[in-house]
Amino acid sequence: MHILVTGNQGFIGSFLAQALLEAGHTIRGLDINNDGKHLNNFPTIKANILDKKAVSKAVKGVECIIHLASEHKDFGISSEEYFSVNEKGTRVLLECASEARVNKFIFFSSVAVYGDQQATTEETPPNPTNPYGASKLAAEKVIKYWVYENPQRQVVIIRPTVVFGPRNFANIFRLIKQVCDRRFIWIGKGDNIKSVAYVENLVAATLFLLDRMKPGLEVFNYSDEPHMKTRQLVNLIAEKAGVPVTKCIVPFGFALFFSKIFDAVGSITGHDFPITSARIEKFDTPTYHRAEKIKLWRFTPIYSIEKGIEITVSWYNDEYKPLKRKLFYSESLD
Repeated sequence: MHILVTGNQGFIGSFLAQALLEAGHTIRGLDINNDGKHLNNFPTIKANILDKKAVSKAVKGVECIIHLASEHKDFGISSEEYFSVNEKGTRVLLECASEARVNKFIFFSSVAVYGDQQATTEETPPNPTNPYGASKLAAEKVIKYWVYENPQRQVVIIRPTVVFGPRNFANIFRLIKQVCDRRFIWIGKGDNIKSVAYVENLVAATLFLLDRMKPGLEVFNYSDEPHMKTRQLVNLIAEKAGVPVTKCIVPFGFALFFSKIFDAVGSITGHDFPITSARIEKFDTPTYHRAEKIKLWRFTPIYSIEKGIEITVSWYNDEYKPLKRKLFYSESLD
């Protein structure tokens, strides 16, 4: 199948594009970045998802679109930017898909559409509590309208929980970095559940669903099991890294108050500090999301969470840290 992958230079997109190639598909990429960070052996158009002329060129001749391009960072992004890229960008892409008569569409949404609700399933009514989740839900509504316009259209919406793995630099990466570098300090008791997804499992799930698309719309959560408490996750990372876990505990209220200093400085300087009030709250907040539907469809993940953590910790210690150290010494000698 000839497939367009938007956001193919991103973390999930780079893994997905490679897996699609290995499965025998023909790939074209569309990404606002094309800086060679991930070497592609397929054509990639460098363009903004809002550029309709470029998007029209990208969708020409493809049979399916997998849409990952989005605004998702948790620092320095306005509400307007989230909706511009995530909702309006999806609308532009679907308009071009209609013109090119592309009827297969997979959209990467997020469990952020559920807001603060816990133990969610696909049956849980969305109730987003931040602009990112609201913009993803708005994009889903655009997609639902598009699929109902034409009974031949086949759409899958995937709502992953927090995704981790090699080459990811978001929240789980920061946690792994702190634990591996022995800089981790407990904030709160760590007894809140954290649903996570290993990237190669999510990619395998995507290919599984691609092979089973049918007319209409299907929505799937994605998370790996078992659902761990933060304390269990931290202990697992420490075990795989071969390092001890500190027993020092900072009360949540104190940590949140202290983090607001970084918020204030960051808002003035534009610097993205690893400690922010949003990240402190995320660390201490339960995120429990169940992937019931894909289990009923008999999908089996490739790796356990334990193996995913092991692979990611090995990447951090064996590849990421030596590279950063090499760059540091190189810059020091210049």
